[in-house]
Amino acid sequence: MNEWIREHIRTLTYLSKLTTAEAEGLFLRVVGIELDERVRSNRTYRLAYLYALNLLSRMFPYTKFEPMKHEPLLILPWGTGSPIGTGQSPEVRLVFGNPRFGESQGRVMSANCHDWRVYIGGDIEADPNESWNPVLALVTACYAAAHCTQVLLGSAVEQERWKPFSILDFEDGRVEFDWSKSWELGEAHLAGVGAIGSAFLYSLAAHGCAVGKLVLVDHDRVETSNLGRYTFFDATDEGVYKTIAAKARLGKFGLPIWVETVEKRFEQYFNEAYSADNGFRVERLISAPDKRATRRVFQKTLPRTMWDASTGPSQVSLHSNSFDAAYACAECIYPETPEEHAHERHVAETLNVEVARIQSGDPITQVDAQRIVERYPECEKEQLIGKAFDSVFRELCSAGEIRTARGVVHAPFSFVSGLAGVLLYFELVKSSLPGVFGPFQKYNYFQVNPFRQPNPEFRELRASRKECICQEEVFRKVHRKMWGEVSRDGGV
Repeated sequence: MNEWIREHIRTLTYLSKLTTAEAEGLFLRVVGIELDERVRSNRTYRLAYLYALNLLSRMFPYTKFEPMKHEPLLILPWGTGSPIGTGQSPEVRLVFGNPRFGESQGRVMSANCHDWRVYIGGDIEADPNESWNPVLALVTACYAAAHCTQVLLGSAVEQERWKPFSILDFEDGRVEFDWSKSWELGEAHLAGVGAIGSAFLYSLAAHGCAVGKLVLVDHDRVETSNLGRYTFFDATDEGVYKTIAAKARLGKFGLPIWVETVEKRFEQYFNEAYSADNGFRVERLISAPDKRATRRVFQKTLPRTMWDASTGPSQVSLHSNSFDAAYACAECIYPETPEEHAHERHVAETLNVEVARIQSGDPITQVDAQRIVERYPECEKEQLIGKAFDSVFRELCSAGEIRTARGVVHAPFSFVSGLAGVLLYFELVKSSLPGVFGPFQKYNYFQVNPFRQPNPEFRELRASRKECICQEEVFRKVHRKMWGEVSRDGGV
């Protein structure tokens, strides 16, 4: 079995009452993805099709499609542009555009994108002249993949009817905007090049119009087990630092952007840079780590503006802040909870290491590996060194070596983290162009679930918490000094 499917199996068993064997059987079903010949030359439809292939192939390895060569946006986990596997007919066919009349092989569903709106099913004629809108294409792909997954997994996941919705306000919003024009990214840092960071970079590459400098910061390497969610990587990237693999792939698109890489944890990078130059600043921080505690650490570096995305097994949360005292910062959104430490203690106990090693965020050392092998002699010591503790913990869960799921972090499906990264990119674009998107930016936090119709009521302007660090005068004073801002009483 493909290693990248194991986490999806574990997540499905968590979300449903299925056994591991039953869940595995569902992911080995066959899905076909097609692009209506009438819209094959349309950029928006083609991008939606390519990204849906990316997402579904990471869950259902026997996905069927027409082989393609020399298409940099077709990134499949096994590293080629051709399907693998079986001669079976698809049980479900997902068509971008309109299915051909009279075809009845398997269940057929359609996905369309038109005038800022996502259409999953429903009666709409695909328009060969649809305007270029890369974010609409990518969001449509995520919701289409979610709906296709609902059908393939049957009663194992929730089902819902779909209505067309605008990606601007989840209702009927639209605006005039030319996606082919360049936009100013400035200097930004992407902290975390994992599942969400991958989707952010895919969006950046697909749009291709950002101008500026992007610093990629991540201390970890690509592992085969990550490929079920890392949409910007494939099997050829295994063992390579995520930052280096991402820069190499970005280089295939000829983007008007300068990319730098840092193979360190973001807080280490920041502390070292600030120690060397106390004028060092992170003006724009794009936050995509895998832990809520890490988000609090990021906030304490006092970036001028921070955009963050997080996921649960089937939920996406987006947040942004400029450390305004009236509105929620990342620590307001992700306050410390007892459950965080309970998970760390459980992982430490299970892997036979000290809890401080889990909390450090460092990869597994030779000493750590020795202690893990003492508990699990079937593991190979050399293969553990350099991996993340959580990754090894999840692998042992998937392999059945750990008999309890207590404290397990359940990874999201590919289209969940995929949607998170796309929306993170969209929030950054919108905030950079207030003259265009200002009417649709009156919130700092929202949630969506790609299994459900997005609800505009879940977009809110969250106030800060009185007990949060963002209310402490020392932090406020340092932030004002760092960015040369004037306080409300006229002081710096």
